[in-house]
Parts: sequence; structure tokens; C-alpha cells
Amino acid sequence: MPMLIVQTIVKQWDKSQQSEQHQQLRMNLPDRYRVDIPPAEWVLDNQVLLDQHGDDIEGKRIQYLVHEQVDFMIDRFRISLPNKTLEYKTAQSEPRLISQLADGWVQCRYNWRRRVEQGGFIYWLYEDVTLNACFVQQYDAQVFMTTKAETVFTDLTLPEL
Repeated sequence: MPMLIVQTIVKQWDKSQQSEQHQQLRMNLPDRYRVDIPPAEWVLDNQVLLDQHGDDIEGKRIQYLVHEQVDFMIDRFRISLPNKTLEYKTAQSEPRLISQLADGWVQCRYNWRRRVEQGGFIYWLYEDVTLNACFVQQYDAQVFMTTKAETVFTDLTLPEL
């Protein structure tokens, strides 16, 4: 039975970290990692292996849910387990098919900013979110490391400030 491997990488920063030096540091961070168990964990009765990396200033930034045991939804993405499709959706948009996850793996990446209230202060928290996903017949820790992504999807890039 095929299993889904999902890897998320979140880079977060605030306005004080927008210098050229900070940008270079963020750009030098990887956009894929080995999928080691642990820290990766099995969810949905061992059908999905979830591997999360990066910043999480507020805690529990990337959350997932399962809809009727057939759709695995994580952040802005919906993955159909029986159809092996990956869709992108925001609260303001209709689902957009990104890829059939039949062969290889897909990388999705977007930039965003969110209003955060913390310690009596309100500020913008900027994010660069990467999601790597694939279906495999058997677990392979190197699944995202040995080949390039079949599809790379980028959307919602923040405008220059």
C-alpha cells in the first residue's frame, strides 16, 4: 500500500530581520531534508509520514487534519490519498490542482505575512513555507535528497517592501 510522505519547512522573520545579511542566511538554508524517524512521525494509521522543520515562533504553525479518511489537509494544501493529487487552496480561493503525485515528488513554496499579537505588541511575521510531498511504496529517508522535484510550484510571493 502506498504511503504519503509530507515534509514542511518554515522560515519566519520579522521586520528587524530583513537586512541583506538576514536574507542571505535564510537563502542558504535547505529546501529539503532527510526524512528520519524520529523526528518525523506517522499519522493517519501509518498512511502519512509527517516531517516538519524550521521556525515556529508561535508554536504549532503548520497543522493538519484529515477529512473523511481520504483527504490529508496541511496548511494551504489538500492531498487526496486515493487519487494521489495535490491541490493548493486559501480561504479566498478555489482549490487549484498542482500535481498528480504519481511519479517523483513535488515541491510547493510560498511567501506570506501574518499579523501577530505577542507580549502586548502587534507586528508582521513574514514566512517562507516549503512543502515537499510524494507517494512511495516503501520508506526511504533519502526520498527528497536523491532526485530533483518533478514539479516545483511557487505562488503568493510577497511584494517588495
